[in-house]
Amino acid sequence: MRKFLLVFLAMLVALSAAALAACGGTEDAPAEAEFQGVTFADGTFTYDGTEHTVTVQGDIPAGTDIKYENNARTDAGTNTAKATLTKEGYKTLELTATLTVNKAQFPSSVVLEGKRVLHDGKEHSLAVEGELPAGTAVSYDGNGKSEAGTHTVTATLTNPNYETKVLTATLEIYTLAQAAQDVLEGILDRPEPWQFLPEAFAPKAMAYGQMPAGGGDFTADTDVSAIGKRAIGKQLNVLYDGLAAADTALSAADAVFTATEAVTAAYQKFLDENPDDTDVFEGSVTIGGAEFRLRIETEGERVTLLAGNGTVSVKLVSDRSANALYRNEGRIQIADGVALKYQASETALKLAVRFTAAGVGTVQQISFTRGEDGVRGTLHEFYGTESANIHTSALLYSDDEVTAVLSDKRESNDMKIGAFAEVYDSQTGEMLGGEVTETKSIAGLAAAEYDTLWFNVYDVEGIESVCAAEDTEGDDNTQNDHLVYINGKADTFLPEYNTVPIVGTKTSRHYDIEMRQVWYYVAVTEGDETVYEKKETTVPMLFVQKENADDFAEECSENNDIAAALPKDNRATVTELFTAHGAEYAEEKDNVTFADIGAYIGENDPFFAQE
Repeated sequence: MRKFLLVFLAMLVALSAAALAACGGTEDAPAEAEFQGVTFADGTFTYDGTEHTVTVQGDIPAGTDIKYENNARTDAGTNTAKATLTKEGYKTLELTATLTVNKAQFPSSVVLEGKRVLHDGKEHSLAVEGELPAGTAVSYDGNGKSEAGTHTVTATLTNPNYETKVLTATLEIYTLAQAAQDVLEGILDRPEPWQFLPEAFAPKAMAYGQMPAGGGDFTADTDVSAIGKRAIGKQLNVLYDGLAAADTALSAADAVFTATEAVTAAYQKFLDENPDDTDVFEGSVTIGGAEFRLRIETEGERVTLLAGNGTVSVKLVSDRSANALYRNEGRIQIADGVALKYQASETALKLAVRFTAAGVGTVQQISFTRGEDGVRGTLHEFYGTESANIHTSALLYSDDEVTAVLSDKRESNDMKIGAFAEVYDSQTGEMLGGEVTETKSIAGLAAAEYDTLWFNVYDVEGIESVCAAEDTEGDDNTQNDHLVYINGKADTFLPEYNTVPIVGTKTSRHYDIEMRQVWYYVAVTEGDETVYEKKETTVPMLFVQKENADDFAEECSENNDIAAALPKDNRATVTELFTAHGAEYAEEKDNVTFADIGAYIGENDPFFAQE
């Protein structure tokens, strides 16, 4: 009975609890939250020898515990990383991401250099140079060659952490016969100073079949279209004279430069007879009917050839070493006192010459450098002696469109030139105009400074013909040695003057037309040979002071009753180049002295003094 009662009471309690629950008499346990705004993104890296990982990002609640698995990689390859986020009151979150480490590239310092070796019957090979990363394997194809010829060697670099790299280079195994020919072809490579000027500036391209209008031709009314457009101004002529002098001196050694076959034969015979001792060869060779003493010296990649016969002494050097600034060097001396030295490469030339003309000693130095933006060159010329000389300098700038020569060659002794820029079209060789800064000393007055623009009369709109007659009356107040007439007018061409108030003295002109000294090349045929002679003359050119250029059209119209205008494009080009290179010229003009050029040319090699 007691047992029954206890069972009954337990059932009663259970039924009561169930009833209370149904009536809301107890509370539910709170639901777990979910992580929001959390990401575990893939990560891609390049091998660098360090460990890489990826991490969970986003709005991570404080107190969250994050455990990572498989989330670290140093070597190239891929991991699937796992992140588990847990926090009291949150549902556990599991995320995965791909961790990738890509292969790196081998360092650029790892190279396979080619080489030239003398054939000796032994095997020769190339080897990869540079610091190889740990674990790198190198396999070669084409190595271990002994036969003469040119061989291609391939090196394949493999490494689990680097992209496979294939390098190729040339292994040249040459014979003594090839050595003789290669050495002499390299050393007898004559420099060509004209190659640094545009092709249109070569004498052949500049030449006329006959002398165009110039000088006395303007005493009668002359159509401006008859004026030769390929005129050489005084500043460009400085450079032309320097190149011509260099070419003359080089021509004296042409017999040696063109004697490859004769010199090679003599050198080859020596090599055949002395295969184990090829450093120095001395002998003789007949070139152009004259006998030359010959010496060839080899020192590594540097080879020196000396050839002389008492009239001409030639020293040529070829340097194939990697750090050589110039590939070829040479010094030429002629018995009558002409001496020349040069250093040349594909992109640079430095050349100096010493000679005597009309009893006056002259030294000149020319240098050219070709870059991506064009050619730059300098010239320094001294007439006289080291202690008493006249110095002229020039700066060249040339690209595919324009060529500018800046120099200080004087037009008259009473005007000191700062810089005179002559500007030419690089495609045609035609002069576009010039700009010059000058200082003139006037008795009793402060020195006057001028910035003057010069233009061809045929480029000036409104000028159709010109006549220039010498001013025999010599009126100094006109400031022009000629009486100039344009377009068939009976009255002289009138400039605009600056004058001293009250006194009325004309101190300077805003513009005028003057006869300027120029040169033309003329083709002269003698038998089967055509030579290009440079002839001097004068042509009319218009100048205008830069500060008065904008007023030129109005002033010229008022004074001469013509609608004239300056060539707009030429004016812009000239002033732009003068501004761009004027300071460069000022810095360069006194950088080289008479003594510098003499030291560069140096003295004849002692070999030529031996009997």
